[in-house]
Amino acid sequence: MTLESAGHPLLRQEVAKLHLVNPDDVLIITPQEGIYIAMHCLVDYFSRTYGDDRSHVITTYPAYQSLYENLHTLRCQVDYWMVKESGDGWYFDMADLRQLIRDDTRLLVVNFPHNPTGYLLPEDQWREIIEICERRNIFLFSDEMYRLSNNDQSAPLVSACTAMTNSVTLFGVSKTLALPGLRIGWLCTKHSTLMTSMKSFRDYITICCSAPAEILALIALRNKNEILKRTLAIIEKNLHLLADFFREYEDVFEWRAPRACTTGLVKLKGWLLRLGNGGAKGFCERLQEEAGVLMLPSAVYEFDDNCVRLGFGRTDLKYALIALREFLRRNKP
Repeated sequence: MTLESAGHPLLRQEVAKLHLVNPDDVLIITPQEGIYIAMHCLVDYFSRTYGDDRSHVITTYPAYQSLYENLHTLRCQVDYWMVKESGDGWYFDMADLRQLIRDDTRLLVVNFPHNPTGYLLPEDQWREIIEICERRNIFLFSDEMYRLSNNDQSAPLVSACTAMTNSVTLFGVSKTLALPGLRIGWLCTKHSTLMTSMKSFRDYITICCSAPAEILALIALRNKNEILKRTLAIIEKNLHLLADFFREYEDVFEWRAPRACTTGLVKLKGWLLRLGNGGAKGFCERLQEEAGVLMLPSAVYEFDDNCVRLGFGRTDLKYALIALREFLRRNKP
């Protein structure tokens, strides 16, 4: 295997600086491919190490579907660490996680900042997760695609791959670095056996990423402070727009601004739930057809059909809110 198969050496060096690991601990991939590779290699490692036929895994839920569907395909026993709701917003309860852990739990899959709710785990609870995984010999897969998007001026959580050896971090340029078209991401782990396995597995899929895309990703990482400054400015402006909008329509929407991420999970109330065929799905279908505004109903995540995922990472949000206001005006009973 050539060094370039794992990613351009200079790009891997920049990624290593970001996560405080060595360049050999970095594999450049496309994000979706990275999830597929990591899950297959982790489950294979558990089978060879423990003789597991069906590994027990815990994953945050709702979540990006690949994070758990790959595990179902691999015949894992999957339990969901379900998001909860309080007066302060969405959150994950550490007591629920502790109850889900079994003696044969091999893997914990987490996603913070969390898509779709935007929830950011407190630092002390993140440290507790790492301590639990190390003490119970549980691998940690951390989807950190929305990392560095903290909109409350707090410091980002330390990457899983920085904090512990038995972990894999997924990150990339698609979200906070604002370059989704490059399709460049990376897997980082200090577990050398697992990294060797992932590099070999990748040879049977894409072999390597686009060389021009890797160079552009390298340029982005070397200029990440300027890019992040722009991203956070967009988030701050859009959160003000959303705060004004949801105060105006608090009778039909329940919105709690997230501490991080560029997504939020908004609860629908009242007559909005009776539009179309009913529920969030009916609302989203009519909104897209009549106003050209796209939101994802929570049913897409196989979650209760009374919420919508709202993305607010774009510069044209104000125009979407204008169209949404007009839609609400036309359809209000």
